[in-house]
Amino acid sequence: MDDGKPASLPLHGAGLSWLSEAEFSVGRAQAGGNDRRRRHRSALARPAPVLLSSRRDIGLGKSNQPWYHRLFGLALPAVNRRFQGIIANSEQVRRYVAQREKTPASKIKVIYNGVTVCVPRAGAVPPVFQDYTADVWLGLVASLTSVKRHDLLIRALALVAKVADGQRVRLVLLGDGPERARLEELAAQCSIRDRVHFAGAVTDVSAYLQRIDIGVLCSDREGLSNAILEYMAAGLPVVATNVGGNAELVGKDNGICVPADDVDSLAQALGVLIADPQMRRNMGAASLARAQRDFSWENSMAQLQSYYRSTLHAHTP
Repeated sequence: MDDGKPASLPLHGAGLSWLSEAEFSVGRAQAGGNDRRRRHRSALARPAPVLLSSRRDIGLGKSNQPWYHRLFGLALPAVNRRFQGIIANSEQVRRYVAQREKTPASKIKVIYNGVTVCVPRAGAVPPVFQDYTADVWLGLVASLTSVKRHDLLIRALALVAKVADGQRVRLVLLGDGPERARLEELAAQCSIRDRVHFAGAVTDVSAYLQRIDIGVLCSDREGLSNAILEYMAAGLPVVATNVGGNAELVGKDNGICVPADDVDSLAQALGVLIADPQMRRNMGAASLARAQRDFSWENSMAQLQSYYRSTLHAHTP
């Protein structure tokens, strides 16, 4: 039953519960019984919906791509013409979408993901750390899938362990997935099985990040890495492959970017940070400051709200 109140203007693809109904509303005509003409007039009076889309990655790569993804490249250029705007979460994703989907870059708005800054807290130390408090800990937060290249990090750790000058280095992998058995076997083949700790899926990632010394991400492909954002929010220096939006998060002040699929470069970058605790502290402080300044949820939501408002105003009479 219609109460005669204004209806919020529809914006597909986004929740707008926090936007004012008074600011974005249209009259809703009452239509009862079989009065088709009245319903038609009501439908014609409504403004067309404002359509937005979102892109969060740069694809899965040829080796991981389902067959039907090839159809997207053919369909999306036409589909995108129906959207009033597209939101990308990094400049690299923006360029990828513009090229692959043949969409004007001016139609794509970059709004970075947000992250919650970790507040250090007292609590139980995860068991994996309890017997190795003096060691340097590397950490990687990601599902155990091939695109994340945990194998690269395990091989890099094996190289580092040979030249660590007496410094004990350990790796904890947070996440689970189909690659686990293969990675466990690789660690054993590299003679570092005792240094690689598989934590599996954990519910309190921050409890681990508080005790990790270096956050690592060595994926072949990324959009904008939430794992790197979590490392930064925990005040960690970051070593990451230069793919996707990683270089938009990791600069010379807060970490080191290395080429993808390059175990020697990854091992070298890790070795530099392992050998220099003060560098780790300085880069960690820069990570935290950047997370607070540029990647807070408040910033992200304010940019989204501003973009939604401007798009609505530009495409409604």
